[in-house]
Amino acid sequence: MQDFPMRERIYLPVVRFGVPHTDWKYVFLITFAGFVVPFVFGLTFYGIPAPMFTGIITLAATVAFFNFIRMGRRPYWFQHTLRSFLTSSTHRATLPKDELNESWLKESNDAFNQQHTSATSAYHTPSLVFRFES
Repeated sequence: MQDFPMRERIYLPVVRFGVPHTDWKYVFLITFAGFVVPFVFGLTFYGIPAPMFTGIITLAATVAFFNFIRMGRRPYWFQHTLRSFLTSSTHRATLPKDELNESWLKESNDAFNQQHTSATSAYHTPSLVFRFES
């Protein structure tokens, strides 16, 4: 018998209408809300019940939205873009080259403390060193 190669795309997500299977729960919830909310409030357009239109419109809008944020973009593009809008560009994570001037991180060195005069030691805050020994 001939050995058949394993499918290359077996571990990729199942995609329907361009939306991966992991996002269909959100599409369903939003579409359900778009159908139920006008039904609860009894909305009509010229005597026609609004849920007939709003359910289909919200389904099309959510599928279009998830296609927009996924197709042709890097993974987590939407999350990173949303975070960049909500946070300031001046705030960033600490880099290795950044100096940490925290008093609890400084070592207390007796020779260092003795070299300072009383005038400069008034501005120097004493630091604590924590040593964990077993």
